[in-house]
Amino acid sequence: MRKEWMDKIASIYGVDYAYIVDRDGLVIAQAGEASDRIAPHSALMVTQLIDKIGVRALDDWGWTQCETEEVIIAFSYVYIGILVLVMHPDANLTKVRIEAENLRQTLKKEFVGPFVT
Repeated sequence: MRKEWMDKIASIYGVDYAYIVDRDGLVIAQAGEASDRIAPHSALMVTQLIDKIGVRALDDWGWTQCETEEVIIAFSYVYIGILVLVMHPDANLTKVRIEAENLRQTLKKEFVGPFVT
């Protein structure tokens, strides 16, 4: 996986870090400030989320806001795993969605193939 894809998302205003975890909760790729510090905890959360609602439900974006820590956690299925973004409440969510969808389409072409819709 190319690091620049993750770096591009992590560089969007308000995004603290981004990473992709597989179905076992292992971190495949990560970028952003302090991503090493939070990845194992959040990867466990994503694994539990997958167990509860299943991967098919993650085809659309999911968002949750933690009031006590004032962060937004976004997640989406990106073919090789689950993309997780940890952001400030004032993050540029429109740009985040666009770049995340670009990443999703790129990963789809690279890992799934051109014939899958």
